[in-house]
Amino acid sequence: MALIPTLLAIAIGIGLGLRWGGDLSNISRWQPLLWQALVGGVVVIALVDLIGITGWFGAFLVLAATASILAFTVLNIRVGGMIVIAAGTGLNLLVTLFNWGRPVSSSALVTAGIIKKSDLATLVLTGGRSAEGGAVLGFLGDIIPLPWGQVISIGDVLILIGTVLVTTSILRCKAVAGGVNPFANSRGAVGYSNALDVLGRGPAPRRGPGLHPSRLNGKRDRRAPQPGRRPR
Repeated sequence: MALIPTLLAIAIGIGLGLRWGGDLSNISRWQPLLWQALVGGVVVIALVDLIGITGWFGAFLVLAATASILAFTVLNIRVGGMIVIAAGTGLNLLVTLFNWGRPVSSSALVTAGIIKKSDLATLVLTGGRSAEGGAVLGFLGDIIPLPWGQVISIGDVLILIGTVLVTTSILRCKAVAGGVNPFANSRGAVGYSNALDVLGRGPAPRRGPGLHPSRLNGKRDRRAPQPGRRPR
């Protein structure tokens, strides 16, 4: 994912969130599940691009990192807009898996000004990417050129839209209905930890003789003997 579009999407999300009554302090109320998967996936993808790892190993690292990010989005699907990020990440994972590398459009690279047309014959892609020629589901690869010298995919576009929505939802503490509210200390929220605490407390301690019929009958027999019988 391109850094500049991601930062722009976050900035737009913050602006919309503040405009619609959100607050920056609400960021601390979000309790994301398995946030390590998101951080680890982003770091691995960044390192693969930075170091320039090529071949099957680079593709493997990108696949593993993308799957890690997808797991994070699925676990936190109740945050407003997270389902859009999950859809975009799933498309990127699918096309990368089928081609063992993210297919990239050569014409898009030329349009974006990344390479010259004369360099296509000697083009070597890094970061788990491969040339588009003959790619399966190539239209899901990096085919969209950006004016500042980057090429992104349809999945990346969905991730950017989802990033705007998620950022806005976090500032407004908005979650999809159903289940436990992922925003702690928000109105009507109980938080994941509080909900799990309740499940782990076990049954409440019994007070008194209980309500089992046998015990009730025994109690009745001792206190109120039936007519015709001598009390014991």
